[in-house]
Amino acid sequence: MNDDNPPDGGAGDWRQSVAQSFRSEEVRSIAKVLASLEPGATSASKTMLAWRFEDSIFTSATDFDDYRKKIQKRIKKVQKNYAKEQTEGGGVDQGVVENPDLTRERELLLESELRDKFGSRLLYIAKNGDEAVKLTREKHGDHKADVLQQHIKNVNQWAVQLGLQLPGGTDLVGRQERIDMEHLNKLKVYLEKRVDSIRDHIVKFADPDLFLLESLLKIQDIMLRDKVIEVLQKALKADSDSADFSLEQTKHLVERMNASVPIPRRNQGGDLMQAAMTRVEKVCAASQALYTYLGLPLAGKTTFRSALEKCVSVALECLNELEVDYDNLVKQVDCVDEDGKRTILLEDAWNNPMQLTELDNDETHMIEDNMGEEPDTKRQKSDTATFEKVPIVISSRFLLTSKRKTFSTLLPALKRMGAILVRNRSSTFVRLGFGNAFEMTIYFEPLLVAIRAKGDSRDEMLSSGELCWPSLYQGLCPSKNNPRDAKDCSLSVLGVTGSFESLGPIIAKKLEYASARATYVLRRCFSETAAGKSSHAKSEYEIEILEAGAFIRFLRIARTTYSPGWEDVDP
Repeated sequence: MNDDNPPDGGAGDWRQSVAQSFRSEEVRSIAKVLASLEPGATSASKTMLAWRFEDSIFTSATDFDDYRKKIQKRIKKVQKNYAKEQTEGGGVDQGVVENPDLTRERELLLESELRDKFGSRLLYIAKNGDEAVKLTREKHGDHKADVLQQHIKNVNQWAVQLGLQLPGGTDLVGRQERIDMEHLNKLKVYLEKRVDSIRDHIVKFADPDLFLLESLLKIQDIMLRDKVIEVLQKALKADSDSADFSLEQTKHLVERMNASVPIPRRNQGGDLMQAAMTRVEKVCAASQALYTYLGLPLAGKTTFRSALEKCVSVALECLNELEVDYDNLVKQVDCVDEDGKRTILLEDAWNNPMQLTELDNDETHMIEDNMGEEPDTKRQKSDTATFEKVPIVISSRFLLTSKRKTFSTLLPALKRMGAILVRNRSSTFVRLGFGNAFEMTIYFEPLLVAIRAKGDSRDEMLSSGELCWPSLYQGLCPSKNNPRDAKDCSLSVLGVTGSFESLGPIIAKKLEYASARATYVLRRCFSETAAGKSSHAKSEYEIEILEAGAFIRFLRIARTTYSPGWEDVDP
């Protein structure tokens, strides 16, 4: 055997494992770099030079890591020498005056190069910078937000100097008709050092999915190293002995991931469901392909170039499409009772949260007429455009407070809405049930709404006679007398069945969100009693009537939201 040839397991083996498509992609990237160094050149004109460049390194490298390291090192050296020649030899000799037209052409070429290279990143920062500053201020305080805002202001200034149009037509002072070469070189240094770090920080807040994708792409080169591959394979095989980290399995998963989604036909509900199931299968295949790719050997990783990017892109695209079609899908799987009416489910509490809408409150006028109000009294109407201008009310002033009696005309209105008035030693509250799924408890001091699953745990609160805030796990949690039942208890929601320990905290968080939305609507309804002409009411009697009208309106919104076919019950 020739001494010059590598031993078994050496260079010969690693060269055979590198796919030709991987080398072709490297050549194309090298050609782009070489073309960028020569004004007027294209990547196609530098392809042959790039082939010789890559082949010489491929032949001399000792292993795959050395191959990639040498390419990066040689590229950086070429770029450095080119920049040095531009500053030293590319300038004007002493005593020689350069042609002004040639100087202007070089300035325009450099300005165009900077605009092409950094333009998209500068515009992204300008577009999403304000939102990132707002989130930074909420999470990390004013100091970090002010620092980020100053960086964004500098980026906007650089963008204007390069002739970019900022989003919204915003313009900044500082755009010069002509930027000399010295200023452009300084600007280039600023852009290379700062733009990427500023953009990465903003991407974390503006687009977490994009941040995940870019993070995976950054570590993709690390995953191509032999030592890293060996560690990943051991870790993944230890996690799952049945996993198949083969080239054939990866190809199969990639084909499933790239399967076409059938286009739903008009008025064909089953087609929409079939398309949704296909997208779910694509997401599963993409996640499995990502997992399998990590355990592939070097040959497999170079064969499936950009696999990480494709897997994440397919998964995000399918999830976004499922989110758009979610409302229509929920309607198709709705359950109905014997009368053909839709069955209320627990997930309706957060899937369809309460919204403040304009309603004609007939119940309000019944109360006002029965209380002796004149027929010509003008009804209070909310103006949705002025919601944000009206101060929010957080507590009832007179209606159903602890030291005030309930006037009799309110009770029939509550019965028609199916509401139950509960009084104990400490306070008064109202319960509103929605089928066998959940119930709404409404408090008045302060104005709060608690949406909880229906269960028997509320009986303890009633029997004690004292007011206590209902647990988020009410109706979900097993009996306190038998704590062991929590392990055997199962919950079913959104078509998923699981243990109480796994699904309980998720459902509790969703119910907390639904309760917060309902509390906001209740307080906005009561806010209208202190705004506009209603603010002229001075007597307790008048204020209580206005609050009763606001409360009935809230009940009407709740019934309209969660029970669309609701019909009032005769008292």
